[in-house]
Amino acid sequence: MSGKMGVGTPAHSQPLKLMMMKNYLLRLLELCSDQAFGQDAVEWAILSGHVPLTYNLQADLTSIMGPPGFPAVGQYDDLCEAYRRYCAQHETIDQQLLLAA
Repeated sequence: MSGKMGVGTPAHSQPLKLMMMKNYLLRLLELCSDQAFGQDAVEWAILSGHVPLTYNLQADLTSIMGPPGFPAVGQYDDLCEAYRRYCAQHETIDQQLLLAA
């Protein structure tokens, strides 16, 4: 293949790495919540940098949800509340833009 993907990294391995990352994220989201809003909140937190990932499933799950039996230690409730505020803020902005148009 032509095209450089990185030092010593074959170009054909990049799609495999991306697929593995996607599968990891999907698995993490499924384990964090079985509700769409909860999954959206965790995904937003990851993409916006509020939750840095280690790509160690147990460590990331514990960071987000708290250790088993101690959910208050995790970030999940705070992430959901922050995401709820984010959505409400952007809904207001969208409504203002529609009214101005």
